[in-house]
Amino acid sequence: MDRISNLPDGIIYRVISFLSAKEATCLKYAAKKWLNLVTIIPIVVDSSSSAISGSFKDFADRIQLARRASHRMRRFSLKLQSLDFAQYSIVNDCLRQVLECGVLDLELDINVKGDYSLPFEIFTCQSVVKLKLGSGFVIDILPKNALLPALKTLLLDSVRFEFDNTGGCTFTRLLSACPVLEELVIDGHNCEDWKWSRIVSSQILKRLTIRREEWVHNGNSFEPFSLYTPSLEYFEYFDVLRDRYPVVYLNSLVEAKLELPPLYIGESYDVRNLIKGLKNIQILRLEAVDTMQLFWAFREAVPVFENLFHLSVSTDPAICWDALHILLKSSPNLKTLTIEALHYQDYHLTSVCQCLEGYSYLLSCPIEILKITHFSGQMGEMVQIKHVLENLLCLVLLEVHVEEKRVDKKLQILADLLMLPRASSKCKVQVKFV
Repeated sequence: MDRISNLPDGIIYRVISFLSAKEATCLKYAAKKWLNLVTIIPIVVDSSSSAISGSFKDFADRIQLARRASHRMRRFSLKLQSLDFAQYSIVNDCLRQVLECGVLDLELDINVKGDYSLPFEIFTCQSVVKLKLGSGFVIDILPKNALLPALKTLLLDSVRFEFDNTGGCTFTRLLSACPVLEELVIDGHNCEDWKWSRIVSSQILKRLTIRREEWVHNGNSFEPFSLYTPSLEYFEYFDVLRDRYPVVYLNSLVEAKLELPPLYIGESYDVRNLIKGLKNIQILRLEAVDTMQLFWAFREAVPVFENLFHLSVSTDPAICWDALHILLKSSPNLKTLTIEALHYQDYHLTSVCQCLEGYSYLLSCPIEILKITHFSGQMGEMVQIKHVLENLLCLVLLEVHVEEKRVDKKLQILADLLMLPRASSKCKVQVKFV
């Protein structure tokens, strides 16, 4: 029996990659399954040369030979540290060869100094399923027949967009040319530098990630930003605050991860629509303390999160829990809460901050699992966790991640936690030392 043929296709691709072209060609006649697999070149080695040298030309010649041999290409990755005007045609000719090979996964990382443009064939490729473009160049025009009928994943790294010569937004046109697009990742963006419609609009998009290169919070005005993505299920958003979010349509959203900077006194940024747009969320992760505080600053806009069952927030011992209080009151079906640190002041270790109102609001909280990811066993922490356990009536599991290396200290913290009284007779305490 042929044991190799029963292996997963991914492993077979890897085996074939070690064969010479002649040996791989012989396999085409072994069985019908091998014919289909061998015609796909699994991986093309990345080119990371800083210039288009003779070795790159040899590399391009190999691509041309593959096309003549009717090979399909599974993945092609091209990384160039620099690109001069005289080299544009060599690169684009190579890319056209790759596209003619029916490439499935295409990654282009080209550091450009000048007015380099990708070949139009990139935007009319019938085969590509995953496309990554970067970094530094501008997409200012698309062909009239732009269409990527198989593209499901699009990753843009430090790519900028402009209005084309017809007055249309090339970013909007690119999304429209992807009829089956499921995932869009925009990395390293500063979209205030784009000339675009300032809206991400897609009826079919399921996953959207927008990550800014860095926060630039200097009081400047940042243009409004809208989201019309009715099928979106996952949303990751790291950005500056925008003046407004005119349209936020996220009715199918399941999970969101947000990281936004603080709102300072006197600033007029308005994130109310963004907060309202999270209404149907099931899993919400707030990755910065300042992000959580926005829910306090715009508390009148916080909806009732009927579907929210898992909330994860960044906390700091010195930062009040007013925002967390609002979130818990607005989440009637919350089951799991993950926080970083308990709130206490070093100079009032045994007292309860006014923002917590004696923790009495926890009596009506349906939380079953509480996770604390930063815990050191200080007296202030023990006092606060005692109050929490005495008020969470539905708690089933308290999971505490303890930052301690000494064995004797570990044993003391474990003993202290296990001895704390609990309102829930079902509550178990699990300690993980990190």
